[in-house]
Amino acid sequence: MTLPQVDIPHNMINLGIGQPSNDLLPLDEMKNAAAYSLSQNSRFFLAYGAQQGNENFRDTLANFLTDQYTYPVSPDQLLITNGNSQALDFICHHFTKPGDTIFVEEPSYFLALKIFADYHLNVVGIPLDDHGLDADELEKQLENQKPAFIYTIPAFHNPASITMSLKRRKRLIRICTEKNLLLIADEVYHCLSYTKEPPLSMGYWANKCPVISLGSFSKILAPGLRLGWIQADTNLIKKFSRSALLESGGGFNPFASEIVNSFICSGGLNSHISMLKNTYRKRIEVFFSHIDKCFPSQVVSQIPSGGYFIWVKLPDHVDTKLLRQDAQKNSVNFLPGSYFATRNRLTNYLRLSFSFYPSKILIKGAKRLGDVIYTHLVEKS
Repeated sequence: MTLPQVDIPHNMINLGIGQPSNDLLPLDEMKNAAAYSLSQNSRFFLAYGAQQGNENFRDTLANFLTDQYTYPVSPDQLLITNGNSQALDFICHHFTKPGDTIFVEEPSYFLALKIFADYHLNVVGIPLDDHGLDADELEKQLENQKPAFIYTIPAFHNPASITMSLKRRKRLIRICTEKNLLLIADEVYHCLSYTKEPPLSMGYWANKCPVISLGSFSKILAPGLRLGWIQADTNLIKKFSRSALLESGGGFNPFASEIVNSFICSGGLNSHISMLKNTYRKRIEVFFSHIDKCFPSQVVSQIPSGGYFIWVKLPDHVDTKLLRQDAQKNSVNFLPGSYFATRNRLTNYLRLSFSFYPSKILIKGAKRLGDVIYTHLVEKS
């Protein structure tokens, strides 16, 4: 399933859309960055580009990440990508074959699950608890299976909004190091903390453990750039760089890389992230207060400390796919929990996003959805 982008039915409030609203996309600032890049009488970023990504951009990105992650990130640890989805596809291409088993969190990002399905992988869900991926269950599963990799979203999880604790991160790193297991850490929300900073990025352990950290400008700048990065051990980055795809076509997206390079160097990205944090923090406060007020008491949710999403649990007997049909008739939409499950589980959960609409629309959405849930619970009781 693909999410609607701008083609939303009239009067529909689609709380399933996990992307920035158009008014949060920095058009004027990007115009200035592009004008500056194109005024320098340099044509290198119109060429194929270095396979790993142009050196000047990797230097700039490494400095930015060093500041954001609070540990040194080297340009040699980075490979530029066309965004997170392309990076996941790239990793599947290099490290899996049809029929391989991989481990993911339960729940997990539903479009990542579609990528894994495209590669005909056997996906095994490992449950989450309040501290992140359940390490006890992981070790139990590893007694009988050796996955091609483990996929985790450690900061401000999509959809569950949980952030993996530092203790759990260290344990997961220890397990993967001892068993030589590849760990894929999807860290696209790491920079979007509103009330609580996440622990160290998993990329901190890149030179000690087979871990690949994924980042993207889609959440912190603009998804249309199709630009992101892989952070990993330098030997692994070299292996990626020798890919036939990169040897044939050159580095991914050198033109957009140079525009973003100018944007970062101007201080624009730090300012933009600060604006996003302030905006989303206010939206969460308003939206969650109205969820608390408009939803029945049987409905359980927790205010997120970062990212885009609120994960909502309804009574066990509620099927949120059926609830969604009623919601759409009342001009409000969301994503059912089963989309994020590996075996049609989580049927009484749903995911809401606060990133796409201003507060006044979120208030209307909470009221509409609350009314639908009340009616649904009464009819099913």
